[in-house]
Amino acid sequence: MHILFCVDGEPHTEKALRHALLLTGALSANLTALHVVDPYLEKYTHEIYAVGRNECRAHLDQSLRKEGLSALKEFAAIAATAGIAATTELADGDRAEVIVARASTFDLVVVGGSVLEGWYQRFESRNLPEQLFRRLATPLLIVR
Repeated sequence: MHILFCVDGEPHTEKALRHALLLTGALSANLTALHVVDPYLEKYTHEIYAVGRNECRAHLDQSLRKEGLSALKEFAAIAATAGIAATTELADGDRAEVIVARASTFDLVVVGGSVLEGWYQRFESRNLPEQLFRRLATPLLIVR
């Protein structure tokens, strides 16, 4: 069995990580963590018409990748402490699209989610767990 764990560096993912590690150990499964650098914020840099726009975009790209690598490094340390050998991947693109494309080679996808109150909060968050639930053919475990 091969489990794909979606890492985003957010606090609600910690609980999902504990479940992914528990399942991996109990099933003697392989575990891969995936962090997707989402270009969503980059669309706002197209609005900047001032001098330095390219530097701003380069800084944003670098910061998002650094944040993703940090989240994966933290994941790897926690997995190693739990005695689980895991691999990590950093990808670029729309989070849901990348995860759906990668999920076909896995037996289970684990993602953390938080309870979203009201329509606006769900719209603003772009609710990745719901997007995955609607689109994945691979079994999905959403941990709240």
